[in-house]
Amino acid sequence: MNDKNVKKEITKLKKLFKGIEDEDRKTLVNSVIEEAAFLKVALTQAKEELKSEGLTAETKNASQRFIKAHPSTAIYEKYARQYTQIINQLIEYLPPKEKKEVSKLAALRDE
Repeated sequence: MNDKNVKKEITKLKKLFKGIEDEDRKTLVNSVIEEAAFLKVALTQAKEELKSEGLTAETKNASQRFIKAHPSTAIYEKYARQYTQIINQLIEYLPPKEKKEVSKLAALRDE
């Protein structure tokens, strides 16, 4: 995960909220956007790991071998839940004219 991808995601989300005029609300939304951007990049990374390494991992314990869920599965599941909650929260803060763009924000949630 790198800062460049997080900043790119922040920029993409901030475009949807540029119509917010209240400074307190804008500050709140920006902090939520930063969290959403981080989670999105982390989700993408976990997804790529799962695609390349598979959903399961083999673990050795002395002479025994176990197959268990890949560690990225738990990360992906947890972050996906948090990301969906944050995006739903952001939708509530959309300025009135951007409400029409909810489908774009919902599309980000569903990626």
